[in-house]
Amino acid sequence: MRKLILSAIYLFITLLTFAQTNPVKVADFFADFEIIPYNGNVMDTVYNTGVDVVLPVFVRFKLKGAYGSGIFSMVPQKSYASILYEHANGFDFNPLPNGIDLSRNEWIPSIGSIYSPYVKVDLTLYKEYLKSGKLKTYYMSEYDAVNRGWQNRLQASSTRNITVIQVPNFIGPNQICDEATYTIERPDVVTLENAAGIATLTSLGNNQWKVTRIGTANGPVKLRSTSSGKTFEKDIVIGSPTPTISGTSQINAVGEYNYIVSRNAPGSTIEYNLMLGGDVELIPVSDTEFKIKVINPNTSGSNMIVKIRARETNSCGTSSYTIKNITLNGNM
Repeated sequence: MRKLILSAIYLFITLLTFAQTNPVKVADFFADFEIIPYNGNVMDTVYNTGVDVVLPVFVRFKLKGAYGSGIFSMVPQKSYASILYEHANGFDFNPLPNGIDLSRNEWIPSIGSIYSPYVKVDLTLYKEYLKSGKLKTYYMSEYDAVNRGWQNRLQASSTRNITVIQVPNFIGPNQICDEATYTIERPDVVTLENAAGIATLTSLGNNQWKVTRIGTANGPVKLRSTSSGKTFEKDIVIGSPTPTISGTSQINAVGEYNYIVSRNAPGSTIEYNLMLGGDVELIPVSDTEFKIKVINPNTSGSNMIVKIRARETNSCGTSSYTIKNITLNGNM
């Protein structure tokens, strides 16, 4: 027996139909299969994170009578339906009983039709087979309560497309000095971004990829997996890239100004100092944060340049210095 893709639900519903001079015929009965938002969740998109997904679905049936045909009297009738999940590899289902009894007051009349109330069922989409596909239903109707006659099994005309987003799990180091192999669970389209001249990506099969440093190149890259337009990434540090210094590059008044040095690799050491300065002071705040204090205004009429430099040391070595130029306005 094939492994089950879906807990499909058999709904046994006691329908109350209408008898008149010409009783309701088989062709007049059809399923109205719908999926509507449940508890605010959108049903069209499912994220596969490696666990089974339970999808709440609402289903109802519609019994169509002749328009303007007079007074109907009620006779018992039954229907049977199975909900299936289908994708490119076919579908399978496991029937589970879920019964409901409907009284006359539970039907909602419409022009020429009568509807059953919605029935909520929970469909389990198994993680091993969770791919984009569609939900659809098949149904049968017992149209002759006396002779127990059943119509042939029919497929409802309405279906619902479900897009499955594969959420990858990246397994591998955050930093590479030479090369490393990464395993990606639930991969889709895999690429290495921002890697020109820094590193290469090689597919090894079996959901494994190798990232290789190019010579002595340094820099941050991103291992990326894209599924149905959604992008998921893992940041990887190649070698010993230089840090960046963020903060204003133009100072127009006396005061203190905050600056931050980025850290590329967790646990690395950051070093920063004042290379060239006018009447300013560098005040350390932490290993990645400092202040530049302008002590006296620059009244020379000419701009002055302050230079700050920083570098980072990680397990692959020490980076080159990055330099930030800060202009002190000459008319403070």
